[in-house]
Amino acid sequence: MIYIIPWGDINIASSRLRVYNIQPFLNSIIGIPEKYSSNDVLVIQKTPQIEELRKAKRQGAKVVYDIDDYYWKRPEFKVMIDEADLITVDSEYKAKLLNATCIPDSLDWDGSEANPEKNIIGWTGYGNNSVYLNDITIPKKYSLRLITSPDWMRHYKGKAQSRPWSLEMVDKYLAECEFTIYPLPEREFEQSKGMHKLLKSWAIGLPCYTSPMPDYVKAMKEAGVGKKYLVKDWSKLNNIGFDSKCKEYAMEYEAEEIAKQWKKILNSI
Repeated sequence: MIYIIPWGDINIASSRLRVYNIQPFLNSIIGIPEKYSSNDVLVIQKTPQIEELRKAKRQGAKVVYDIDDYYWKRPEFKVMIDEADLITVDSEYKAKLLNATCIPDSLDWDGSEANPEKNIIGWTGYGNNSVYLNDITIPKKYSLRLITSPDWMRHYKGKAQSRPWSLEMVDKYLAECEFTIYPLPEREFEQSKGMHKLLKSWAIGLPCYTSPMPDYVKAMKEAGVGKKYLVKDWSKLNNIGFDSKCKEYAMEYEAEEIAKQWKKILNSI
């Protein structure tokens, strides 16, 4: 049996993309047994559950530690990485840093289709991450819409309209935007981030403009759109329209497809 310990509930992005979206397509249980057998696999998603890891291994189970954030220099996370039988991550950048196996995030999309209002730029994420927007200047003709938590005003210093983030509404609010943006600084923590927000925009049918960080560059190259959605000078941002190849690429990351990668890995250990 495959047992999974998630980092958080379905409203937590990493747990939704890496556990809850995938779990229906796996013969698995979210939770832990009283006792493990030698045929069991325990997947621990990011949370440092050192004692449970050791218990599972002591009782003969294999342990997979899935970590999708740059936390591994913290002692408790390093113990998990050192003692697990297999490490999985969400980007090839992280995989190289950790000598780990890359399994991408699943597509996070409710089926909403683009119905854009001109000159509205969409952005979504945790409120504290809106600080990234302080580092860019966008043309005055555009208005920002932040779909996020209420604390965004403590982090972003510019003007923006906002919508409250909810699992039920985030894609619908994004679909009303002309396009989305995801600028990131050139620091190791941010450079290791996955591409799930880009895929969400593409699934909706929205152009998505990003900084040239590794997973975004990879996605655009594989989708066949080159570098045309990568931005270095945000003050010159101009919407060049949506390329249908982007949506086709995003569909390759539907949860059922990503679950096949998990099955292959879990059956191999």
